[in-house]
Amino acid sequence: MTQNLRDQPLPFGIQRSRSRLGELLAADTLVAAGSATLITPAVMIFDRLVVEKSFYNQPLLPAFRRHLWFSITQPATFLTSRPSLLVWSLYTATFATANASETILSKLSPKIDHAIAGMTTFASTFVVNSSVGIWKDVKFAQLFGHSSTSKPTPTTASTTTTTATSSSTTTNQSISQPNSNPPPPPKTARSIGRTRIPLATYSALLLRDGLTIFGSFSLPAMVSTSIPDSVASQEYLKILIAQLAIPASIQLVSTPIHLLGLDLYNRPQTLPSRDRVSRVSRDWIGASLLRMCRIIPAFGIGGFVNTEGRVYLHEMLDGRA
Repeated sequence: MTQNLRDQPLPFGIQRSRSRLGELLAADTLVAAGSATLITPAVMIFDRLVVEKSFYNQPLLPAFRRHLWFSITQPATFLTSRPSLLVWSLYTATFATANASETILSKLSPKIDHAIAGMTTFASTFVVNSSVGIWKDVKFAQLFGHSSTSKPTPTTASTTTTTATSSSTTTNQSISQPNSNPPPPPKTARSIGRTRIPLATYSALLLRDGLTIFGSFSLPAMVSTSIPDSVASQEYLKILIAQLAIPASIQLVSTPIHLLGLDLYNRPQTLPSRDRVSRVSRDWIGASLLRMCRIIPAFGIGGFVNTEGRVYLHEMLDGRA
């Protein structure tokens, strides 16, 4: 009697298969963690380059070579460092949320409308990615931004000489002007970790993340079916092309919003719209290329591996059942 009740379908097509669903969700989490591990090194380097460029204004190529060389020569230290774990946590949570949403909807509500299922997956993934992503950005600013306030000197000797000269100059100024006020401290780059993010910046970052998630999880599946067989005859090739091209192309739209959010944060005062548009236009192409280089491994390669790995594990579980 109990077995018959257990096998009977519940209303709205919901099946009682808790252990089966648990196995599928475990597979979703496993493939999400594996995909995040694959892309973490590249994404961490690009994210760190963006923060250090903002604070140091240093050339990107030498910094990229330095971080790449460190990741090659000391991989264990690089992969277990706090920045790498922050990036890994972000993309594990993002991929796992997308996978779990699709699995839960397909198994518990198999008759649900495809558009509703897609919007549900997009909404849940967007909430998780935006929340964890902004938390990660704040941590990166705290880790790599504070040291930018004082650049290291080339040698110890020059540092000693500079310090002695500064001390002598300060002493002479104190003798000649005993009542003069001390010089103001040098201006430093503003740290996101210590400054409240304005609502306009927060809104721009949310819109940027929304476009990125939509272009990484929803659009590729729609576009892949429209790719002609003359371009790619096999289904997985169509998915790969769409998964690489769409997230990168969407950066041409999301990057100006990203730059506007940064400009609203760095210059919170009221400025003419022409001034802000000029600033965004100046950095649009270079910033778009940098974000494309970051997004291709993040949601291009990572998204393809996550999607195909999820299908493979689900097929293995289906064949074992």
